Order: sequence, then C-alpha cells, then structure tokens
Amino acid sequence: MRFAFISDIHANLEALEAVFADADKNRVDEIICLGDIVGYGANPNECVELVSKNCPVTLLGNHDIAAINLEYTQNFNIHARIAIEWTSQTLSESNKSFLKALPVKKTKEAMTLVHSTPYEPNMWYYITSLEEAAFNFQFFNTRVCIVGHTHIPMIVTLEGDDIRGHQGKFISFKDRDMMRLLINTGSVGQPRDRDNRSCYGILDTCDESFTIRRVNYNFMKSQEKMRSIKMPEFLVTRIGEGR
Repeated sequence: MRFAFISDIHANLEALEAVFADADKNRVDEIICLGDIVGYGANPNECVELVSKNCPVTLLGNHDIAAINLEYTQNFNIHARIAIEWTSQTLSESNKSFLKALPVKKTKEAMTLVHSTPYEPNMWYYITSLEEAAFNFQFFNTRVCIVGHTHIPMIVTLEGDDIRGHQGKFISFKDRDMMRLLINTGSVGQPRDRDNRSCYGILDTCDESFTIRRVNYNFMKSQEKMRSIKMPEFLVTRIGEGR
C-alpha cells in the first residue's frame, strides 16, 4: 500500500488541488489528512469538502476546532485570530459538523496518526527538536507515528537508544526491524521551512520507505483570494516566502 499524508492545508485550495494531483500521479492508494484543513486561507468550505470526499481518515487540528468554537483561539496570535473568526463565519453548518466529528488521534495498521503530538494530542503541543521527539516516542506503540502542526517536515528515527534526525527527504527502513520513526509530513497550504512549495509525504508499506514530496502550485492566485477577503498582509506574504 502507498499512503499519502497531508496536513495543515489551511484553506489553500490551489495547494490542495496540486497535492491531490501529484498523489494521483504517484499511484497513491489512500490519502490521510492529519488536520488543520481550515484557517488562514480563502477557501475553507471547498477544502473541507475535498478532504471529506478524498480522505477516508481525517484528524482534527487546532484551527479546525477553533473554527467551531472560538474559545480555542486563546493562544492564537492576532493574525490567526482574525483569520479563524472569518473562517468561522464562512464555514457552512454541514462542514462545521464534519470537523466537529473528527478524532484527535487514530491508529491505523502499524501507524499512529495525530495532528500535534502523541503525548496529550488535544493540548496541541509541538515537536520542534530532537529532545521533544525523543520524549514523544514513549507515547505510541506502533512502528511509525506521523504528525503535522509545525508546518516543517521532519524525520526522526529511534533504534535501540540511538535517536537521529534525518536531513534528507527520503528514508528506507526495510530490514531495520528495530527502527521506529516519528515523521512530520510538513504543510500543504502554508510551509514554514523557507520553501514555498506544498509539502506532503508518501509511505510505501511494501518498500518500507517514506518520501517527503514538494509540489509547485499557483500561490499568487491564493494570495489574490486572501487579499480579496482582507486577510492580514502578513498571512498573504508568508505563503509566497514559505515562512
């Protein structure tokens, strides 16, 4: 099986469509969404509807829950709060119902799936360092855990007591039965690693490998839409800069 993992779409329809097209070209069997479908971008309804049709497994992200209940914006910065208030007013009731029913964590085959961290996933903590990754390995029992939330792709392996971060965009764990992996699949709609291309990942269970893919999309069209609904310029600019 070839699984594609998408996360942090943030209502960026152009990016989402480009990633779906790329996944199709790469003969993916199933697409899994790790949350944050909405927030920041101009097409929350369209993105929720595309994900609901194409992703049999979808998780809840912190922006998704905030769009349903604005009390969850307490820790949002001013830009994120403006965006989520607009999103909450714009989302249809049926799409809000879809988001409300999503789980924060799920186990599928040999994979643990979560938007933020396997440790207290509904607290929306971040994994941004090797030390934080090492701490989180004790909170999942599967071989692989895949997360989103930081908007930055990351591959960390644990083999015995040896924990390593991998700089490349591909890892094979074939014939490495003791190796466990914690992977951040990056962001579809708002990458923050100084690369403005959409980011997602493909896990091949036959080859026992994971590949992080980058996809070009028409970010200027996304920016035009954001400006038309008067999103903060900071949010508009950052998707062109990948930050």
